[in-house]
Amino acid sequence: MSTSGPAVNFDAIAAQAGYTKGALYHHFGSVEGLVEEVFKEAVRRHAEQVIAASEDGTGRERLRGLVDSSAGLYGSGTPFYRLLLRLHVEAGVTRPRLAPIAKKVQQRQHRYMTELVRIGQRDGSIRGDLDPVAVGEMVNATLQGLLIGQLEAEKTQRRAALRFGDLLEDLL
Repeated sequence: MSTSGPAVNFDAIAAQAGYTKGALYHHFGSVEGLVEEVFKEAVRRHAEQVIAASEDGTGRERLRGLVDSSAGLYGSGTPFYRLLLRLHVEAGVTRPRLAPIAKKVQQRQHRYMTELVRIGQRDGSIRGDLDPVAVGEMVNATLQGLLIGQLEAEKTQRRAALRFGDLLEDLL
C-alpha cells in the first residue's frame, strides 16, 4: 500500500463490491493498481461529458460548450469531481504511476481544443490570425485552474468561469 496517498481498505472495498479481497488483488494487482483504474475511469467519464457538450455547432460554439461544460462539472462539488481533483494532484505529487495517465490526458485535451479552434477558423467563427495551439494551451491551462478552483467557494468558482468565458469571447 502507498504510504504517501490515502489509505485504501481492500477489505471494505471488497465487501461493498461483493468480492473477496483476493479477487480484488487478482484483478488489480495492488492498491495502486486499483487507484490507477479508478483514475482512468474518472477521466473517461469526464471526457465523455465534455465531448458530448462540444459536438455540435461552429468551432466557437463547440469550444465554448467544452469550456462551459467543464466549468460546470468542476464546480459541481460532487464527490466524483473532488476525487478527480485529488487524483490529478496525487498524479503530480504522491502517486507517480498516475503521472503518465495525467500527462496523456492533458495532451489529448490540448489536441482536441486546438482542433476546435482550427474548426472555428475554417468556419469563420474564430479569428484566423490566432495561433490555434496557443489558444488550446490557454484554454487547457484555464480548465486545469478551474479544476483546482473546486477549493474555492461555489460563487467564486462560477464568477471565475464566467469571467474566463467573457475573456475567451473577446479573444475569439
